[in-house]
Amino acid sequence: MSAHVLWFRRTARQLQVLGTKFELDCLPQVQDLVKTRMGDAYRRMSHRGLDMNDPLVWWEQLRVHGVLELETSGGTPERVAVWLETVESKAYGTLEQVKREPFATVRSALDIQRHWVFWVPREPVAAAVWCDLFYSYIDQKGDYQMIAVPAAPAVN
Repeated sequence: MSAHVLWFRRTARQLQVLGTKFELDCLPQVQDLVKTRMGDAYRRMSHRGLDMNDPLVWWEQLRVHGVLELETSGGTPERVAVWLETVESKAYGTLEQVKREPFATVRSALDIQRHWVFWVPREPVAAAVWCDLFYSYIDQKGDYQMIAVPAAPAVN
């Protein structure tokens, strides 16, 4: 797992929006869905020697680095799958990928309403920036979005 994913998960956990319990509770279903609906991904996991006991390895097959549990300004709870990329073209490519099958069906089966792909800078992002992004985008329309995360301002 890359540093920016670790930074993101730590910050989302501190903001109390990371659905860690949901991720663990759904793990058997995620494993089953990856095996049955995404056979090629499962075979690649096995051949690459990935740690099949690591829950995050399974979630990554769905292009999910974390599941956020947010609430709209109207009070509606929503789960948002999140994927992070440091290269803009890869972020757009991942966004197009998660819109297609089997990703859409798998998310629906897991009761995840949206999928956001964040194009992130290579350095850590402040919690306040993440919080602003989460709550400005949760009220926007659309099940899929690519969101550019602003880089930290340069220190003089």
